[in-house]
Amino acid sequence: MKLQPKFASVVIPLILGPLLLAGWLMHYHYAAYLQDATRQKLKLLAEPARQYLAISQEDARQLARHLDATLRDTPPTALNDTLQQWHRQNANVVQVELTSAQGERLGLSSHLPSPLPMTKTPDGNRATIEPSPKGAPLLRSVFSNNNASSAPVITLTLPLLTLQDFFDSSRRHSQVLLYLQDANARWLNAVPPGLADRLQQKADATHITLDGTDFLILQETLAPHLTLVGLVPATGVQRHLEQLESSLAALAVVATLLALLILQRALQRWIARPLTEVQRMTTAITHGELNQTLELKNQDEFSELAQSFNTMREHLQRTTRQIEELAYFDTLTGLPNKVNSIEAMQLMISQSKITGTQLAILLLDLDNFKHINDGLGHQLGDHLLMQVGGRLKECIRSHDILQRHPQPGATDDSQLLARLGGDEFTLVLSNLHSPDQAAKVATRILGKLALPFHLQDHEVCIGASIGISIFPKDGQTPEQLLKNADMAMYVAKGKGKNNFQFFDAGMEKPMTERLALESAMRSGLENREFLLHYQPKVPVQGQQRIEFEALMRWQHPEKGMISPGVFIPVAEETGYIKQLGDWALESACQQIERWNQMGVRNLAVSVNLSPVQLNYSNPLLTIDRCLQRMDIRPEQLELEITESGLMQDESNAIELLHQFKERGVRIALDDFGTGYSSLAYLRRFPIDTLKIDRSFIRDLEQDEESVLMLESIIRLAQNLKLGLVAEGIETEQQLNILRTLGCETVQGFYFAKPSAADTAMAFFQQASNDGRAIAS
Repeated sequence: MKLQPKFASVVIPLILGPLLLAGWLMHYHYAAYLQDATRQKLKLLAEPARQYLAISQEDARQLARHLDATLRDTPPTALNDTLQQWHRQNANVVQVELTSAQGERLGLSSHLPSPLPMTKTPDGNRATIEPSPKGAPLLRSVFSNNNASSAPVITLTLPLLTLQDFFDSSRRHSQVLLYLQDANARWLNAVPPGLADRLQQKADATHITLDGTDFLILQETLAPHLTLVGLVPATGVQRHLEQLESSLAALAVVATLLALLILQRALQRWIARPLTEVQRMTTAITHGELNQTLELKNQDEFSELAQSFNTMREHLQRTTRQIEELAYFDTLTGLPNKVNSIEAMQLMISQSKITGTQLAILLLDLDNFKHINDGLGHQLGDHLLMQVGGRLKECIRSHDILQRHPQPGATDDSQLLARLGGDEFTLVLSNLHSPDQAAKVATRILGKLALPFHLQDHEVCIGASIGISIFPKDGQTPEQLLKNADMAMYVAKGKGKNNFQFFDAGMEKPMTERLALESAMRSGLENREFLLHYQPKVPVQGQQRIEFEALMRWQHPEKGMISPGVFIPVAEETGYIKQLGDWALESACQQIERWNQMGVRNLAVSVNLSPVQLNYSNPLLTIDRCLQRMDIRPEQLELEITESGLMQDESNAIELLHQFKERGVRIALDDFGTGYSSLAYLRRFPIDTLKIDRSFIRDLEQDEESVLMLESIIRLAQNLKLGLVAEGIETEQQLNILRTLGCETVQGFYFAKPSAADTAMAFFQQASNDGRAIAS
């Protein structure tokens, strides 16, 4: 349905409704006015009737006085004769009656066929109207002489001929039928046959029909207990009302037609035409034509709507540009995103096919980013990604970056740097003649990302693992090349991270095995496949002590014992080391509690703390829970940390280590001598024990430099009053050299391999039972 018919269907009722209501109100008020005029007409007719009635009453009183004067000197025996004579002289009186004060009839003279009954209780001068069989009502007037108590009471009955003539005249000239009715609902003048019954049945009616003519039934009080009933013809009232209704109907039709004409013109000018322009504008916007403008000259709401449409169009232009940016560029780094890079890669591959050159895809994944993001918060993680994006841009020439443009891949550049999502970036290098060119760029990137990053108050080191695939050798499509580069990247992570690897077809099997290992590791903790083995730390000098290092093992139900060197790096990379580390702490503390309950003295157990736990988790909560719930002393627990773990976020590490020390937990620096080994670090970190790395012990028997370096480390620990443990002891000669140099504690396969708790404790119990020094 079009707009104009819709408006007409709404407006016509709005026009006709008030017109019909006004017509009805006018009809109602006009009908009331006509009825009121009719009532006024009856009132005018009632006034002469009152006057005629009053005159008749006055005539009756005059006749009664005349009769009273005539009878005043008449003896009682001649009273009736005198009455008859007076009645013959006054023929207009139809009946005269004389009664005593006691109600006894003294005389009667009547011209009526049936005399009226005697007056029951005359009470002075009063008059009543009685029906007459001849038509004219009868006025019955009672007169008593108050001045003479013995005078008889005179009752005169006169026909109201003048009143009846007035009624007849009204019927002839104005067609108004007038009738008298007393308080007892008696009709006092002649009523047509059947009319009295109908009027009695319609006591509350306002209309009656006689011989096809409608009459209004009106009433007017003439005197107490006397009502004038008028039947006024309604034909005049009805005619006037019909004329009024015809005029109102014509007015409604004319007004409706005129309103429709005006409405049509107004709609065409003020609504239909602007809406047509709005529809045209909407169609243009729907088809993506956002350069058109909507201009309306009328200064009204449609003009404001046009301004709003133009504002919306401008907003849509901006939003469309932003959507294109979001669709093809990463909002965080400003680099092309995965969708953009895939399309651009396809174009670059097509170009390489034409030129016959190679193309390299470098897929880069940040090392330890997940731990930083979880430990320091997503906001700092985002800042780190932005800094990484900036450094990657610095690593390649300025024209290596795909410039921002609305159409993806529309570039002649031979290099593309993009962020695929998360902490993964990709660099596409085209026009290559040798894979060595890609290796040089990868080396440059690794060197740039190895430098520390500053995130507010934190200094973090991450590094990156890079996988490289070459077109056309490693794939023909962007998806295949990215998949192979991803495999190479995971191989790089498996080889210690912070390196790059070229894709090789043999990588698919290790990749599949790694994914299976990740899946099995997550269910292994729930299935209690992980366990702790304990390796004794043997005192060489000083007080005899019982110390162990807790080492994690994985007893796989199908593959058997899996080496920590296999699953620990994967657990650190995936972040699952947090759950494994918490489990190891709780399990070691439970074992300490069991040994304490067995009465073991001078007991301590060291637990390795992963760099991921130290920097991106909160092991303090687990330690507090264990110290509160278990029967162990804080000094019985020692945490072993690595130099590399301390260096990832130095400020956070210092704060956390001091919190350990506040609780009485001891701290050992593991693999000392293989990392930074700065004396400044030993001063800043609250270290209790140094653990000499096994690489210094391995060549101790053949390499004098190793002996000299080991001697320096021992002297350093003694001067700093730090405990000292040498690990990796496998021969008696190594033990003797360490004893000679003054090393106080040793650990290695020469004494015992890591074993279950009972077996490990048996090592110390056996030495105690033999009564010998353990390291003898």
